[in-house]
Amino acid sequence: MRNWPLIAATTCCLGAWGAATAQDADDTWHATQAYYLERVAACESGEFTTSEAAGAVVRYEVVGEEEEGCRLRFTYLHNPNPRLEEKSLTFVVDPSSTDLEAEVKKQLRACLEGGGREGGCQGELHRELGAAAGEAVAQVATGGPLPCGEPVASQGEPLHPMPREGKWGYVDRKGDWVIEPQWDQAEDFSEGRAAVGSWQRWGIIDRSGQFVLPLEYESSSYATLEERRIVSSPFERFSEGCAAAEIFTQEADYLFVDRDGDLYRPTLPNGKEVAGLGNFSEGLAWFSWSEDLEWHYGWLDSQGKVAIPAEFADAGDFSQGLAPATSRRGGAGFIDPEGRLTLPRKWTLESARPFSEGLAPVSVEAFSTVYMDKSDVVITQARDQKTGKEVEIEMGGVFHSGRAPVKVTLEESVLAYIDRQGEVAFVPERLPGLAPCHTGRLQEFRNGLLRLLVADDGESCGEGAFGFGLPHYDDAHYVYLDPHGRVVLRQRK
Repeated sequence: MRNWPLIAATTCCLGAWGAATAQDADDTWHATQAYYLERVAACESGEFTTSEAAGAVVRYEVVGEEEEGCRLRFTYLHNPNPRLEEKSLTFVVDPSSTDLEAEVKKQLRACLEGGGREGGCQGELHRELGAAAGEAVAQVATGGPLPCGEPVASQGEPLHPMPREGKWGYVDRKGDWVIEPQWDQAEDFSEGRAAVGSWQRWGIIDRSGQFVLPLEYESSSYATLEERRIVSSPFERFSEGCAAAEIFTQEADYLFVDRDGDLYRPTLPNGKEVAGLGNFSEGLAWFSWSEDLEWHYGWLDSQGKVAIPAEFADAGDFSQGLAPATSRRGGAGFIDPEGRLTLPRKWTLESARPFSEGLAPVSVEAFSTVYMDKSDVVITQARDQKTGKEVEIEMGGVFHSGRAPVKVTLEESVLAYIDRQGEVAFVPERLPGLAPCHTGRLQEFRNGLLRLLVADDGESCGEGAFGFGLPHYDDAHYVYLDPHGRVVLRQRK
């Protein structure tokens, strides 16, 4: 495992003013803050020194007016991580805010978590807090064999993300806590590893909850909710010993991370730069590079060499000896490990996704999905026993645990789950006492269960950003369903 002494120390101290800022900051403002807030309101020289969580001592200062705001300085006078001592960052607040204390906390938190107004966060400390990932990426192994491409044995009973009191942790099938809640974001386990994150930065943990890759990494994909920047995970799920990653520092960097937390950068012939990576499956992983706004897809082997040249316009994972690919001349199909079109005989599909459990969702025309086996189309419509209808599948996902999510129109357009014969196994909106809050995505089964967000009262979820997967909603909670649509786990609020 790679040694992370400085990065781990940074993560330690960010526990007070990074990932956990929203909680700990509320406990740090003492009576002497009143004087400082008066100076901030007037944007006149003043300072305030106080002790923070984890033994740090910090100083707040007023720097001066800046356009319509007031620039403040935050400095660690003492920090358990010596690398952060005597380092400052500056940020801008609105001194006319009706709740100035909350305004100062909010803008400081944004800078410490990697967000903030454009140009608002400056200084050595701000650069330092964002530098750990860059340092790690700069040290990655480049070129040569990759520690990927071989199946990993089962790592024990599945663990499932579950929130409690506004943080994500992990429970077993009985609902017992195996890893205590402590993260703002959390992904499913695969091969004994899971990505977890604050709102901005992510790391990877093992089944004991220990980090194998510290909480320092961002992707270039994010959304903004109530001025909070929520960054998506830079890591794919682990497969055959590695996870593909898109890590953003100054620009996006496409790497593989192994189960020990080591990073690897594949190299391409002729100096081409990797512009995308997929996970390893059956010993191969797709990659892409771009030139003049045209994308080129191929596949790498575990030696880091090009196994299938980048002669395609799109690509997917191998399964059952086949991978979806799109021809540069138009049309999609499935290729073999030699890169030869195998199914169907011509590039006649509009799009295709990988095989799973013997079936692959494909489209022959827009807004219509059918399922193929390795010979032919086997599911053309979904059959609903309740209404007796056979209806077209407007959108379809991949099979897991014998179920695939589909969008179909029954009484109305709904999310349903079909079995391998195309029969509707269950419709979440029909289940007694369950009112799903967000059915826009084709949510797939993971580790044998399906996670859904549902209304507390079984009727209405109220208002909320349900697509964000937040760890707390006022009027909704999470449940896990088995393949029969039965609730087997429920969030306790």
